Amino acid sequence: MIIKAVGKIGKRQGFKVEDDLVMLGGYKVQDDLDYLFYDNEQRFEAEVVRAGKRKRILVNKKLGESLELDFDYEMKPAVCKNHCIFCFVDQLPKNMRESLYVKDDDYRYSFMCGSYVTMTNVTDEDIERIVRLKLSPLYISVHAYDDEIRKYMLKNPNTVKLIDQMRYLGEHGIVMHTQLVVVPGINDGKVLEDSIRGLHTIKGVETVAVVPVGLTGHRNGLSDLNCVNEQNARETIKMVEKLHVEFGGFCWCSDEYYVKANVDVKGGKYYGTYDQIENGVGLLAEFKDNFEYELEETEDCNLGGRVDMITGVSFAPYLKEYAKRLDAKLGTHSVVHAVVNDFFGHSVTVAGLVTASDILKQVDVKGSDLVILPDNMLREFSDTFLDNVRVGELQEKLGAPIIPVAHDGSNMISTVKNFLEGVKA
Repeated sequence: MIIKAVGKIGKRQGFKVEDDLVMLGGYKVQDDLDYLFYDNEQRFEAEVVRAGKRKRILVNKKLGESLELDFDYEMKPAVCKNHCIFCFVDQLPKNMRESLYVKDDDYRYSFMCGSYVTMTNVTDEDIERIVRLKLSPLYISVHAYDDEIRKYMLKNPNTVKLIDQMRYLGEHGIVMHTQLVVVPGINDGKVLEDSIRGLHTIKGVETVAVVPVGLTGHRNGLSDLNCVNEQNARETIKMVEKLHVEFGGFCWCSDEYYVKANVDVKGGKYYGTYDQIENGVGLLAEFKDNFEYELEETEDCNLGGRVDMITGVSFAPYLKEYAKRLDAKLGTHSVVHAVVNDFFGHSVTVAGLVTASDILKQVDVKGSDLVILPDNMLREFSDTFLDNVRVGELQEKLGAPIIPVAHDGSNMISTVKNFLEGVKA
């Protein structure tokens, strides 16, 4: 990796801009993870190529000091080699932004970003590297403990290595969070119970998220799969909750199961430290806790004004109840819009997959003082919807100001209050 910037400590140790960092601790440098691991060490050996010649550098620095090296390098994700029967990318409509069609399956991004991987493209050398660099925790898609069922679901024979890989990682100190994407008739019922019990025997596996398969309206030529219905959802919840009690935590159903089953979700304590929150496990409980805390911290007032709230079909009934409490606190009039997902298909009901095109077709905010929508409708760290429309474009077409709010409920009340107070001022 070519060094493009060097900090004070790095210069003192002998590194220079344009050095090619090739070895650290006796191992070939592959990417930033090698540097980040060794930069936390006090003493190690590095090798660089400078002006065509190899040079050894013995690093000896204080604990907590950083070399502050920056590299001219882009870490591209490893591409998925599976052909999963439920792959969401295969179900995407055409003409979306190109990055959405990339099927990544990279253990490095699992460690860095919490993305789920199947480990089917991981080599023995990769496994040793994970242990050596202490890349923990990892997030692993298991889907079924049984090798043959998992092989059928992933359409990749390499998946038969997974359980042994996980046992090895666990025995060497790697923590793993796992998910089981459940397809009714394939890996639910007894298969699901056996999967959770099997994962509980693997050292290092700390959590299991049970998630219903997501099916869009764009499945021409793909496997004929069944959606999770109310009865199946109730049966799954009952079984997983029983195992949750037996194992003192460990496994949870995602919130979507409770919505589909028309069953009340659990309180925040049930989800422990919310290790599977990004998988939709405990989102409703977290929203409730954050909303109620902010409600208590906010003084009653009579701001007036109309607030339009945009969400998906699943969360709309919950949001309507929160909107009533917000109105009682702030003296506002809120209107909740449950957007039906025409873009992906009506079986997709979560807010995070709502597009600007569906909002434009279905939502009338005439007379609104403020429109709010959850930030998970937008690409992370951007203001762009899944259909490539930006918030500013949607705002112009709707004719009302739009503010994205945290989807965990933590700043919904303060955002509305601050904006309406500013309008009045």
